[in-house]
Amino acid sequence: MKKWLLAISLLIIAAVIAVGVLQATGVVNLRPFVIRRVEAIPALAPHLETYRAGRDAERRLQAAMAEMDAMKDDLIQREMELDARAQALTAEERKLARDRQALDEERQDLLRLREEVETTRSKLLELERMRSIYAEMRGRDAAVIMRELRPELIAFILAGMEPEAAGDILANLDPKLAAEITRMTLTDKK
Repeated sequence: MKKWLLAISLLIIAAVIAVGVLQATGVVNLRPFVIRRVEAIPALAPHLETYRAGRDAERRLQAAMAEMDAMKDDLIQREMELDARAQALTAEERKLARDRQALDEERQDLLRLREEVETTRSKLLELERMRSIYAEMRGRDAAVIMRELRPELIAFILAGMEPEAAGDILANLDPKLAAEITRMTLTDKK
């Protein structure tokens, strides 16, 4: 009898293992069958409802976790994009600061040049005024005053005068000074 019991026990264990392997590999789905059997037992029915509620809660939890993972991935992607934008903005701010500094320097240079142009212009206007004054004077009187000026300035003043007035002044200047001024005028025209 012991042999028979041992053989039947081994046979039942083998059948349970075979069903378990078939269930695990997906060849056979015994879950609906087992659930119907458990529902038929009044003492286990409330536990089956708890099992179903837990299984539904687990599915919802897995779905929520999957959604949270997707949102997390999306947030990580957005964070990376924002970091890239922040770096680009920082680089652009640096570039704009350099450009602004360059523009400020150019502006300062232009203001300096403007002042120089205004100064030169006022000097030229003053020279033109002096030229007209010398042109109105008698040649001998203008030559007496011009002897005290630098030869370059005399040449510049005479260059804009009427030839008769300039000639009259040159004729009343010292001959060496008149020759130097003439040379300067001829050299400038070349």
